[in-house]
Amino acid sequence: MQNTSTLEDLRVRRTRKMIQEALINLTVEKGYPNITVQDIADRAMINRSTFYRHYLDKDDLLVQYMDEVTALTTEDDIAADKLRPGDKEVPTGLIKLLRHIQQHSEFYRVMLSANGHPVVTDRLRRNAEDRFRYLLMRPGIKPNETTTPLDMRLTYISCAGIGAISWWVENKIPCTAEELAIWVGELSTASLGFSLRQPKLLANGSLT
Repeated sequence: MQNTSTLEDLRVRRTRKMIQEALINLTVEKGYPNITVQDIADRAMINRSTFYRHYLDKDDLLVQYMDEVTALTTEDDIAADKLRPGDKEVPTGLIKLLRHIQQHSEFYRVMLSANGHPVVTDRLRRNAEDRFRYLLMRPGIKPNETTTPLDMRLTYISCAGIGAISWWVENKIPCTAEELAIWVGELSTASLGFSLRQPKLLANGSLT
């Protein structure tokens, strides 16, 4: 019984991955507004009924995909923080998110443009806001006193982060994910009114 359940779960995940990959590739080729559920089903080599067992429509597919991406990177940040409290400045989840965006840079170049979909910007913005809100709750972190509302500063920083990612993909990834993470971290923590020890970027691209 357990083996049957495991195999079914693997089939579901494999099908969802094929559907998501079809969405990504077709968006790059045709633009998001121009693709249909039938296009996605054909590319994923499934029928429409199979698609509708997983998603309501292409917008629901996009929403669920972005929720999965941001949830996984947020979990990485929390897990790393528990393992090494106070010993990281660039969250591991941010690095993972940027590497994901780098891998699918053509997709994000389209989706973050005027021809994209607002749910992508919204999910990335919320992810950044949640990350910094979580950071501010860590022991020893105390932003400078200011009359500027914290929520407004978090929104400002998260929107600026989207701008940095847009610059990155529009310019065809002119730096590594680690370098961009450091730069975004520097600008963001300065805007929040506190600083952290700056990590060093090693020759192999890892951070210390």
